[in-house]
Amino acid sequence: METKYLQINPVDNVAVAIVNLFAGETFLIHNTDVTLNEDIPAGHKFALKDFAEGENIIKYGYPIGHAVMVKKKGDWLNENTIKTNLAGLLEYTYNPINVSLDIPQKSLTFKGYRRKNGDVGIRNEIWIIPTVGCVNGIVNQLAEGLRSE
Repeated sequence: METKYLQINPVDNVAVAIVNLFAGETFLIHNTDVTLNEDIPAGHKFALKDFAEGENIIKYGYPIGHAVMVKKKGDWLNENTIKTNLAGLLEYTYNPINVSLDIPQKSLTFKGYRRKNGDVGIRNEIWIIPTVGCVNGIVNQLAEGLRSE
């Protein structure tokens, strides 16, 4: 059976459609039937419970915003129905500091290897660096999946 949705954290009160979902489809999520009230585009969220206006939307195990109107279990949640919990604006100005490095050329090394044909190669690495803590669990799952391949 094709996976059609993803609930990222067990405490999330929303799930994300992996493929386009259609009104009337029913899913059993944590022993609760969730019937979609409307079409849900791939990549969008749908409610796993009824929401009162102002109630927190939980994704990644943390509040990502709140409902701006009453929403029912199975409803599509999007930029028109969720508002961030962040207050105000964060002003930022990039002011780089240019630093000149005076590295003696004789101390430079190349941590690669020479191939039989005279070319050189380096080790390829993939680094996964999350920029926010709420995705650490997903990043760990991704890393484990890559290690097993």
